Amino acid sequence: MKPEISIITVGVDDLERAFAFYRELFDISDDQIGAGEDHVAFFFDDKFSFVLFPREQIAQTAGKPESLEGTPGFVLSHRAESPEAVDEILERVLVAGGSVITPGTESEWGYSAYFEDSEGNVWELMAQPKQN
Repeated sequence: MKPEISIITVGVDDLERAFAFYRELFDISDDQIGAGEDHVAFFFDDKFSFVLFPREQIAQTAGKPESLEGTPGFVLSHRAESPEAVDEILERVLVAGGSVITPGTESEWGYSAYFEDSEGNVWELMAQPKQN
């Protein structure tokens, strides 16, 4: 895996407050911002996004029952070339001493998986669905 950080997801306690802060901080136009009920995404270019996500939901993503001390406050995301590449990286994670949180799964966003490195830091692997 040649790491290419595609998305940094930061855990926040107050989504509206965090959005107001980063909206003011970042010099970015409104058409580069996307929001849902549970997140806000700032799209800087085709290769990098910065996402705000509730800390409790990051805890769930990381397989933790709640947001306790030691729960990650961020998730690093790597965009793989294909679903097969996601699965190959997961195999390497296990060999290297990490652990798989969520195996590769299809969703509306594509194919993704989550793993922890040897120190408990959470990564997302993702591949966009193939275009016909």
